[in-house]
Amino acid sequence: MSGDHGGGLWRDALALFIGGAQGGLRREFHSIEPLIVSWAKGSRIRDYRGREYIDFHMAFGAVALGHNDDDVAARVSEQLNRLVLHGAGVSDAEIEFAKMLIRKFPMYDKVLFTNSGSEAVMMAMRLARAYTGRDVVVKFDGNYHGWHDYSIYNIKNPASKGKTVESKGVPSATASTVEVLPYNDVDALEDYAERFGDRVAAYILEPVAHSMGVIPAEKGFVERLRKLCDTHGSLLIFDEIITFIRASDRGMQDYFGVRADLTTVGKAIANGMPVAAVLGGDNVMELLARGVVSSGTYSGHPLSMAAGVATLEKAEDVGLTRALRSRAEALAGILRDISEDLGVEAAVSQFGGSVSIYFGIDRRPKNLEEALRANGDAYRVFAREMRRRGILVTPNPLKRMHLAYSHSEEELEAFHRAAEEAVRVAKEYL
Repeated sequence: MSGDHGGGLWRDALALFIGGAQGGLRREFHSIEPLIVSWAKGSRIRDYRGREYIDFHMAFGAVALGHNDDDVAARVSEQLNRLVLHGAGVSDAEIEFAKMLIRKFPMYDKVLFTNSGSEAVMMAMRLARAYTGRDVVVKFDGNYHGWHDYSIYNIKNPASKGKTVESKGVPSATASTVEVLPYNDVDALEDYAERFGDRVAAYILEPVAHSMGVIPAEKGFVERLRKLCDTHGSLLIFDEIITFIRASDRGMQDYFGVRADLTTVGKAIANGMPVAAVLGGDNVMELLARGVVSSGTYSGHPLSMAAGVATLEKAEDVGLTRALRSRAEALAGILRDISEDLGVEAAVSQFGGSVSIYFGIDRRPKNLEEALRANGDAYRVFAREMRRRGILVTPNPLKRMHLAYSHSEEELEAFHRAAEEAVRVAKEYL
């Protein structure tokens, strides 16, 4: 691999995968130059030519301890030599991991494991529809809940422009079961609930939206949402695929003081191994034994379960959530200081272990419409210049940077040096 300087692997990638990668967001990294990854450890990632980057993307936030963490790798290796896949009954690792999750979310009774966040959200929606006997699920613009037919609406397009499906191939009939409201807009929420609340099976929310940068839900908005769910008999689903561990080690319900009926978790819970879960009370989860179908050959995969156990153990030992927040606060401070010193209009947003920067606006957006006012071209230049200087950040202006426990002070200093130069170049596009 490391000796292939003729572009053969890149030609193969283009021949085998649409755009040279498995998905649209991964393809965007190729927009700067082809990125073919061959190795990662800690906060470092290396391409097939041996070029090394300090990684502030961290697999969309799924890696929170650091790439190939020694303790997680050891537990997975031990599991690999003991049990890979059983397909019958339940594994001991599955039980252990589920118990750990319930200790983090003591308001819940049961856990259902899936292989991805999209699957977990699909199951949460199915459970809510079965529990209420209603079809409609309400989501909020700029919130991402997976690629499936029931959630691929208004991720990039504000609700003010109407309900917009953002993928071809989604049956038109699906639209009648999904409604979209503007994020953090109490008036729009109350108006909709007053007219249609009795039709709603569930409202699903990212407590901190991560597909328009980093934008937390406002406490008053979440509190009102909970009350309207109670009034109209709807369920509240928190999509914490990103926020659990990265923003809160006991879930965002603890932060808001609001109970969600169902919560989905994933990404960082196994430090990069594929697993997500739905958590809920017996009143809803018992439907899995009374007509709600859930299946999956690889669900609760022993290797992912072992990784999850090791990750949560280490997260507790090292105070992972606090450490991520501290590192993210430092990185956000770096970006704010640089912007101020260079006279660049930019808003920096940080919550938990995630950070975003919006060029061309002077305050953190509260919703998708405000986020779209930022200068995306300037951000893309910033990402390109960071890459040229050995720092890997998302090239998408509506995504975010992620911190990991493995990020050192020296690596933050390297980020600082690169960002000073990158922001100076990006300034020319404002």
